Amino acid sequence: MPLIIITGYPSSGKTTRATQLHAYLQSKLTSTTSPRRNLKLHLISPHTLQIPRTSYSTAPLEKTARATEYSAIKRVLSKDDVVIADGLNYIKGYRYQLFCEAKALLTPSCVVHVAAPAEKCREWNAAREEEVERWEGETLENLVFRYEEPNGNARWDSPLFTVPWMDSGEECMAVWEQVWKAVCAEGVVVKANQATVLKPASESDYLYELDKTTQEVVSLVLDHQKNSGGGGELPVPECGKVLELPGQDLTVAQLQRIRRQFIALNRQHSVGKQRIRELFVEYFNGNFRD
Repeated sequence: MPLIIITGYPSSGKTTRATQLHAYLQSKLTSTTSPRRNLKLHLISPHTLQIPRTSYSTAPLEKTARATEYSAIKRVLSKDDVVIADGLNYIKGYRYQLFCEAKALLTPSCVVHVAAPAEKCREWNAAREEEVERWEGETLENLVFRYEEPNGNARWDSPLFTVPWMDSGEECMAVWEQVWKAVCAEGVVVKANQATVLKPASESDYLYELDKTTQEVVSLVLDHQKNSGGGGELPVPECGKVLELPGQDLTVAQLQRIRRQFIALNRQHSVGKQRIRELFVEYFNGNFRD
């Protein structure tokens, strides 16, 4: 069942909204008239995983924290579970990864954006009594600066629901009802597609081809940056799609991270070798699209 991704600035009230949504869905699922009452409901957040705010103060610590959240979500995500992923979820490439995980299981997903303005988030953060619950000023500003707002036109951010930052119970209930109808109600169907649900391959050397083909694409990007700089579209041999490069040059570490993530997602869901290149190009582009 569905994956509901909560996103917003630090101290925007995400956890409050996630808790409200959890209570609303719990009442729906436990209703004696609900055909979905056999489903399990999970709320996963930095709080439930005991991830401290300081984990977002440096890139290595943040990477570890995000991997912990991702693993926890992936572990419980199934057709019989409803998962609320409460967290910053501010990187569009990360939201795309979560979207792919849900799509691979043929379960719907959506994004709930808690749209509090940055000034109000700073005010609420400063007013917190517990120091452990307060974001350090520099960390908060850095996360606000790097926040990639969800875009309802992108399939991994769709359907997109925006929650008002002002505490209006009536407006929130209307949003929760929309979320229920969009991804939880009986009859919601997710169709498989080649980009996320991969058909078994008969080739015995699939893993070799997966590694080799993705490395060829990474090398193509590095050669292009060395000779022509970053940005623009880069044709890929034997592929019907083009790489959409960001304006700034990508480091070897960034490229290898994307490559490792793609391999991890597709290691158990093999596809015909001729499709690997096209799927990797699409996954690569998804990490940088607005």
